Amino acid sequence: MHRIPVRDIMHAPVITIHPEALVADAAELMDEKVLRRLPVVDEDGLLVGIVTDADVREAEAAEGSVSQLEPGIEEEWLAVADIMTREVVTIEPDATVGQLVTLMIQHKVGGIPVVEPGSQATKKLRLVGIVTETDIFEMIADAWQAEVGAQEDSA
Repeated sequence: MHRIPVRDIMHAPVITIHPEALVADAAELMDEKVLRRLPVVDEDGLLVGIVTDADVREAEAAEGSVSQLEPGIEEEWLAVADIMTREVVTIEPDATVGQLVTLMIQHKVGGIPVVEPGSQATKKLRLVGIVTETDIFEMIADAWQAEVGAQEDSA
């Protein structure tokens, strides 16, 4: 199971957001699609960051505390670029699930964007998929169910 390529379990296409989008828009999209992370891509679909539900909650809490503590101050609308993580842990589609899990544990993340190199002119990466801990759990559960089914058929 640990030798399965990431491309076999990744989700594609990926729901993404642009860096100039508002944090409120990211929150709404994450709620609507039941997501815990959104890769942030530029107009060419190249990965520039990632925003998590924790980032959004923290930003919303900070906005709420500022407006409550300092009445009369104009509310500033935060953009996704203001709160996203720019140094994103990524993996390539041909990497193995074993390598993926090792990265997730090492960096303490629950999901990793799957990328391929972009153009030679830029160091940015083209987003081709995403894998989360749920995808790994589903793979394990499917394997277990297949094994149980095979045992029941032979009994």
